[in-house]
Amino acid sequence: MSLQTGTQVGMAVRHIVDPRRLNIVAFYCEGPLINFSPAILHTTDIREFSSIGLIVDSADNIMPPDDLVRLKEILDYNFDLEGMQVVEEGGHKLGKIGGYTIDSDSFYVVKLQVRPTLLQSFGRAELLIDRTQISEINDKQIVVRRATTDAGEKTRFAPLPQIDNPFRKATRGMPEAHGTKKKEPTEDPRPTHS
Repeated sequence: MSLQTGTQVGMAVRHIVDPRRLNIVAFYCEGPLINFSPAILHTTDIREFSSIGLIVDSADNIMPPDDLVRLKEILDYNFDLEGMQVVEEGGHKLGKIGGYTIDSDSFYVVKLQVRPTLLQSFGRAELLIDRTQISEINDKQIVVRRATTDAGEKTRFAPLPQIDNPFRKATRGMPEAHGTKKKEPTEDPRPTHS
């Protein structure tokens, strides 16, 4: 959204992430008022990040990569955070990045949302990994520190709790109502006619 014209200039379609600092430094943009491709909006040119979108002074803030010399090295990395493999320091695979949370003031990635692999997805939901847990980022994977307990032992994902389900217990005969005692059969006091 442009402050100068009050109209939509374009749309941010993809992040450009600096893997050295794990922050978004720019956005690839597309739109009817953008007549070149690729078009890049640097985060320093964003005036405000609001519910209506990214607000910039004008369409002139969106530039081709040739005009952004300071981003050339980062663009050459061609780093894409989404879909990267996440492993623990010991090599145990945790899954792939399905999304991430950013701080809207600094554009730093603060949390990684990790989807477990297909086999691990049974009994385990998506993991949230804080940026402080990251120990290494390379072009193939992100390495994170193991989660530890106070005793220093590695913690695995908590197993699903065992639920005592009274409806699944094997019963003999007819189930009894709660709080009632089984009555002993008695003889019928009525006389029988033969």
